[in-house]
Amino acid sequence: MSDAPGAGPMMLAWDNMQIPATVYRFRTPRSYSSDDIIELHIPGNPLLTQLLLETIGKRGARPAEAGEFTARAYFNGRLDLAQAEGVAIAVSAHSQREAAAARRLLAGELTGLLRPVIENIAQTLALLEAGIDFSEEDISFLPRDQAVDRVDRALSVLRELLGGSVRFERLTREPAIVLAGRPNAGKSTLLNALTGTRRAVVSPVAGTTRDVIWSALNLPRGSVRVTDTAGLDESSIGPQVEAPGSIPHQMRARALRAIESADVLVLVIDSLDSRPPIALARAADLIVRTKADLFAGTGADLRVSALLGTGMDDLGRALDLAAFGGESESAASLALNARHVAAVERAIESLNSARENLSGNPGDELIALDLREALDALGSIAGQITPDDVLGRIFATFCIGK
Repeated sequence: MSDAPGAGPMMLAWDNMQIPATVYRFRTPRSYSSDDIIELHIPGNPLLTQLLLETIGKRGARPAEAGEFTARAYFNGRLDLAQAEGVAIAVSAHSQREAAAARRLLAGELTGLLRPVIENIAQTLALLEAGIDFSEEDISFLPRDQAVDRVDRALSVLRELLGGSVRFERLTREPAIVLAGRPNAGKSTLLNALTGTRRAVVSPVAGTTRDVIWSALNLPRGSVRVTDTAGLDESSIGPQVEAPGSIPHQMRARALRAIESADVLVLVIDSLDSRPPIALARAADLIVRTKADLFAGTGADLRVSALLGTGMDDLGRALDLAAFGGESESAASLALNARHVAAVERAIESLNSARENLSGNPGDELIALDLREALDALGSIAGQITPDDVLGRIFATFCIGK
């Protein structure tokens, strides 16, 4: 075979066996990790794979460590840190939202958005440090009003990024959908109908559900946890009247905790109940009226019959929309993990300090320190910004030493 990237057929032979294989050769820097790589493609038989791995292991090869190829790609400059995190998300994605978020990281969109901000801060820092180095000369490298404008522009982009992004932690866990309402509103029957199980006990006697019961539900764009809670009435959500530790007190406490922590709160109302809806501690994301087979009312609320299946498809679509957002929440917004958020928040804090110092009369050294901290925080997302980078900007901008 030639040294050019490509593929070629061959026969692998060991232990008196011959099997067909295709060898793919990827020469640096045109491989995933920018290393020289050879891939062996053999028939999909686990035994053959095991025998091949044992054979090449005896000849000095070793299994790659977890994440080793992506780590090599990062250290070889093929990927930045944010893109490498996108690889991990793509490998473990369990929903369309996770896969879409991973694709955006892999495409370098987060780094691309931050690059102008990093460049802006680095240039501002370079100008300030140049002014510090030549403070005895009658040279104005960066007037304060221009520095304030630069910092304000950086802050605006970073605040918009935090406000308009979604969190990976939210994408990578199952959204919690909680069914709440009065006793005997049909919550347990609705849970069973949605999930196709008999997870909750159904009885015409009000107050049958005495605990928080949940079941998994597969929606078009991912899995969710649907939780049935004990029925609540006005006395349950008003001032506490039960003795602490009593069963009614425990039922109420568990139901209220589930409502408070719900990603999607569904208020379930019996269509035959003419009373005003119960006022929960937070607004419901969705209102569903049950027993539509017994009362053909009208209105904007979803009406379902768990017994006949009426409206259940519409309910499934509504739950999917409430749990996973619009046409694609993750497609419309970048997704940040906890490390990204912490880094951006540190940068904003440092830039706020620089902004305050620029408006006062401290020395440029303190302002430069704030900018360096902001630069280090943002640089940690995609790759470290070194002092040499700042020095390079000074020499690129000025003819120092002439």
